[in-house]
Formats: sequence, C-alpha cells, structure tokens
Amino acid sequence: MPMATVARWTGAETKALRQAMRLSIRAFAAHLGVDARTVNKWEARGSTITLLPDTQALLDTALGRASEEVKTRFIQTVGNGEQEEGRNKTQHVEPVHSLLRTELEPPTGPTPHGLASTESSDHNPSAGGFPAVPTEDCTIQRRKTLKFGLALAVTPEVLGRVLSDAAAEAMEFTQFTGLSAVGQGTLEHLELVVSDLNQEYMKDPPAEQFVVARAYRSRVDELIRGRHTLKELQALYVYAAWLSELLAWLAYDLGNFRTAQAYALDCYTYADQAGHGELCGWAANAMASIAMDSEHPDNAARAAMQGVAKVSTSHPLAVRLRAHAARAHARLGQREPCETLFAEAQQLHERLPARAPCRFTKDTGIHASYAMTAYPASAYLWLRDFDAARTHGEAALAALESTPPGSRSPYRQAQARLDLATALVGLGTPDDAVALGSQALTSTRMVPPLVAHAHDLDRALVSRYPRLACAREFHEQYRQVAQRSTTEEQS
Repeated sequence: MPMATVARWTGAETKALRQAMRLSIRAFAAHLGVDARTVNKWEARGSTITLLPDTQALLDTALGRASEEVKTRFIQTVGNGEQEEGRNKTQHVEPVHSLLRTELEPPTGPTPHGLASTESSDHNPSAGGFPAVPTEDCTIQRRKTLKFGLALAVTPEVLGRVLSDAAAEAMEFTQFTGLSAVGQGTLEHLELVVSDLNQEYMKDPPAEQFVVARAYRSRVDELIRGRHTLKELQALYVYAAWLSELLAWLAYDLGNFRTAQAYALDCYTYADQAGHGELCGWAANAMASIAMDSEHPDNAARAAMQGVAKVSTSHPLAVRLRAHAARAHARLGQREPCETLFAEAQQLHERLPARAPCRFTKDTGIHASYAMTAYPASAYLWLRDFDAARTHGEAALAALESTPPGSRSPYRQAQARLDLATALVGLGTPDDAVALGSQALTSTRMVPPLVAHAHDLDRALVSRYPRLACAREFHEQYRQVAQRSTTEEQS
C-alpha cells in the first residue's frame, strides 16, 4: 500500500481526511482542537486555501495516527479528487511526530559563522524547518579551544582568539532560544479559544463543552512537551490552567466531583508554576466549591485559605474566598470562625476599587457581591438561623435579578431561590417556599449539584409538612427533575 503522506494540506485534503475518518465536521473539529466554523471554511475553499504550518502539522499527526483502513480511504479519496481536477501532486514524507511548525519560516541564506548545516529537513532552513545547528565535533573542538586559551597566559593575541570563538558560541546560544514549535499565532489562537469557551460556559450543554475543552487541554499538553521558548512555556502553562479550571466546572456540572477536583488541582498547579496568583485563586475557588458539594467542608476551608494566600486583597476573589471559608466553617457547625471570616470579607468588599478587573471581558465584581449575599444565606441555614438566612437569601436573589441579562447565571439564580425557600420552610411559610422551589426547578442549568440542593428543600418540606398538598406537588416535581437528571448523566 502507498504511504499516506501530504506535501501541502489544502481544504481539499482536509475534507478527504475527515470523510476517510467518517466524522462530522463538529466531531472532526473537536478531534483537531479547532472551531467547527474553521473546518467549514477550509472545506468551502477547497484547494484554493493552503493551511498554516501549525495546522498542517496537526493534520500530519491526525493522519499519522489514523488506522490503515482510514489511510486507505484517504488515499483513494485524494486520488479520485486529483483525477477529477487534473491536479498533479507529489507525495512527500512529512514527519508525523512533529506537533507544530513555526508560524514564520526561518530566514534562508548563508549559515551564520560557526554553524554547520545538516542534511536533515528538520534542521535545514531551505526545507522550511528549524535553523541549522552545529555538529557535535565542531562544538567539542570549540570548547577545547576555549579551555586551552584560558589555561594559557592571557596575552592580547590569545585573548583575541578566545573572544572570537566566544562570540560564535554566543550566537549559538541566541540561535537556540528561537527554536520553537509554538509561535505567536498559536498563542493568539489559544487566547481566543479560552476566551470563547469561558463566555459560552452558561450557554452550551456541559457534555459538549467538556469534549471540546478536553481536546484543547490535550493539545496544550503536547505543545508543552514540544519545542518552545521559556516565555512561550509560561504562556502555555497559563492556558493549560485556564482550560483545566473550565474542565473542573464542567465536570462539576456533570456531577463527577472526583474528575472536577482533579482538574481544579491541575489548574492550581500550573498557575502556581507560571506565577499567576489570580489564576491560583480561581482554582482554589473551584476546589472549595467542589469540596463543599461533595461533603468535605474541612477540605473546602483549606482550599479557600490556600487561595487567599495567593490573591491581592484588592481583588474580588479575596472577598469570595474568605466567604467560601466562612460557609465551610458554618457547615462544620463553627459559628465564631464563620462570622469572623464573613466580617473580614465584608471589610474587604467595602474597600474594593470602583472598577473591578475583568475575567474574559466580564466584570469580576459580581463574584464578590454574590459571595456576600448567597454564601451567608447557605451558611446560616446550616447554623439553623433561619431569619438571617432569609435576609441574606432575599438580598442574593435581588442582586442576581438586577444583573444585566447577558451576565445572569441561571445556576446561581436557582440556587438562591432554593436557599431562600429552605429558610422559609424553617420559618413556617411553606406556600412561599414551594413557589420559589418550583421556579428554581425550571432553571435552564439544572445540573446534578443543583438537583442535590433541591433535594434538601424537598426533604425539609416532606419532613415538616407531609400532608400539605403543595409540599406533595413539589415532591412530585422534584422527583421528575431528579429522574431526568439521572437519565441524562447516565447517557
């Protein structure tokens, strides 16, 4: 069988590969870690568009890893296309193990002084790969010359020869700093992807988003293991952390707390290595939320305070993380440390700058405001102070409903209604509680953690008002929602 290789990827070859793999455009885009609209554009322009070098490397890898059956179909499809269009393409073996090519072709021309050219296409500038590097013998000889020169009496003549060799060696060092398989274009693409995924978080189904985000996270991991500069490595660590934070929340929404916690920890680790304190705070925020809903309030308190140590006191996260720790202490029945932390959070909240920093174009100030109303509501429920829980619950719901429509979180609104409804049950007003609870169950983001909160309300209503008609109606509504959520999770 002929070897399945491509000298130049255009939209036509890309379509042939997708068809050979028998994938939809959306599935093929997720497999490559690109947007489906981009694949559509490639296929629409056919052989008139030549893809960027890093994209060609992506396709090289996808083809190289494909089964023999897929490769056979690909060759047949491309061959038929060539006959129809009268094209004459020369097959050329590309290294399928390469992850990405550089965004810009390295300069051609004479090799710098002291750098020996090689026959390998990976290192030959004229082949469009990496710049030539010195041979091992050449490098060893130069090291010996330097040692010998330094060992002698440093006469002007000897010093001149040593410095001349050192200049060539310094050129080598500089040359190696530019050997990268990433490039500015790749980083800009990742910036756009991470921003888009975060902005679409509340709009698309978690399962679909998880597949796409995971594909990009794997791609970034490949880039981290490949060639890059130190600056590029730091940027890749940051993108890896942002993607892992998103994956943590998506796994949380899907009810898999173990996977969610693993990604949240991964986010913290990469952010810490990159020296990104704010991102460490977002990771700690996720870890604390996941620990609370998986019934580990002690771990939630530790995670929150771990984040507190990383973020500036002028950032809204400083407020949110202290409020996280406060409600964790409330869950443990520890009222004094709970209220102390809430007081600290309130003081910081009052001193926050008028203009909060943005997270992917969205104001982060809302995270602090929500934490100072919704978190005390749930905390006082656990402390069985239903009056305080109602006061904070009403404030939380009012704040959420006053938020611009584009920034509202269906999840948070439903959670605030459930907390307020549970407080009303404790205060003896079941009719109002059922009305709020029923409204919460119609949320467009009725994910497993929210269903668990609805279960708490249902249990409170059934245990306190077992014969009340509205309580039984809510129980039936809750049962149907819970059953539907379980079915979706299993599928």
